[in-house]
Amino acid sequence: MVNVIFCGFGEGMDKRVIAKQGDLLLRVAVNNGVLIPTECKDGMCGSCAVRIEEIGYVPSASTHASAVDPDGWDKDKYTTYMEEKELSTLVEMGAISKLEAESAQQYAQQTPVRLACQCIIKGPLLVKPFE
Repeated sequence: MVNVIFCGFGEGMDKRVIAKQGDLLLRVAVNNGVLIPTECKDGMCGSCAVRIEEIGYVPSASTHASAVDPDGWDKDKYTTYMEEKELSTLVEMGAISKLEAESAQQYAQQTPVRLACQCIIKGPLLVKPFE
């Protein structure tokens, strides 16, 4: 069981919930009354994009520009495989760069923006709306 904190989704939806590792972020949000916009629920439309931060991971000052280091693997971050369709959708939306997508795939680390319908919870997360 891990903590998932939803912040910035509107009145009554900012909350900390307990989720199972391996559960889908969108399912956890819906089951706990957090409204994340969604259309296709298949990782193709990008409507459920959210910003995430791994709780317990302490980023360096330079990390705020990009949570995926294109020059290497960060041993302190969770290993997370991201599907090609999610990465492609995020690149098409302009949420991440092509370099970030390639690095995320190469080093099996998630990007700072995820699609809630595709994000499998690996550890504690802070989840915010993508704007």
